[in-house]
Amino acid sequence: MHNGTENTANSLETIIRNIQKKGYNIVKISDLIYKENYEINQNGMQILKK
Repeated sequence: MHNGTENTANSLETIIRNIQKKGYNIVKISDLIYKENYEINQNGMQILKK
């Protein structure tokens, strides 16, 4: 999201607050990754281990 401009970094708090007001939760990417019985293939997709 941050592209190196001053305004992007300065706007982040407002952007996050507005997203949360709409009912969304901000989570870490690592919280979205299945850790057991899954692997990530060459395309970056999580697939169930066989």
